[in-house]
Amino acid sequence: MKKLLAVIFSACLLAGSTVAFTSCGKNNDKETLTVYTNAAFAPWEYMNDDGEVAGVDVDIANELGDILGYNVVVRDVSFGSIFTNVQNDEMAIGAAGITITPDRQASGLFSIEYATSTQYAIIPESMNTAENKTQDGKLLLSALAGKKIGTQESTTGSILMSDAVNGTTDEESGEHVKGEIEGTGASVIEYRNAILAGQNLGGQIDVVVIDKLPAQSIGGDKTGYVVIELDAEPESYGIYMNKNATELKAKIDAALEVMIDNGVIDYFVLKHSGSII
Repeated sequence: MKKLLAVIFSACLLAGSTVAFTSCGKNNDKETLTVYTNAAFAPWEYMNDDGEVAGVDVDIANELGDILGYNVVVRDVSFGSIFTNVQNDEMAIGAAGITITPDRQASGLFSIEYATSTQYAIIPESMNTAENKTQDGKLLLSALAGKKIGTQESTTGSILMSDAVNGTTDEESGEHVKGEIEGTGASVIEYRNAILAGQNLGGQIDVVVIDKLPAQSIGGDKTGYVVIELDAEPESYGIYMNKNATELKAKIDAALEVMIDNGVIDYFVLKHSGSII
């Protein structure tokens, strides 16, 4: 499998060079593409043993630079500030396991979907009971009633939990729509990143809600805890760009299609999940 993926990877590089010539033309100046990420969301982005930002999204960004002829510079920032930074720079992208949502689409452009995910919860083993789960084994939102729920700020998991705890407002009527665990004593505590949330399990918080792979990375070997899929809608990841960066979006979409078709993004996921050494 490792040899096969390496061959696929090489094939993508050859195909990618075609994209570079057809999409970009000759680029002698090596224009800089700034990549904003939040390196606490393994395996998508994290700090490696050498103190460098690494991960699936970093590899994708570097591959885009190779294909499109850009000099890639990676900046590790808070998740919420990724959007502000990109909105101020047409030659910047956000690559941080960013879920495509209508609110984010209103402020910027997204690439084509390059990965999917679902929300997972890291819960105490005592909560892993039949009554707390759907028939297909997903954790019911109602199981989080009365719990202190840790999330990473500005993420879709945090938004989902906030809506469940505090309720929402109906856009047409303006009336309050009660959240599924509103009034149960449940609360949401936001952290700068998912790693910090995980470190506070059993102390400040009872559970953590975050995307699938980060949840498995953080909670997979945590004694007394279980990592379980939440009963929620699946999500799609995209690369976030400045609203005026239509030309950049076209180039990135074309390059991503080559990478997806040749299995390179799957290779990166396996690589940073520890399935390939």
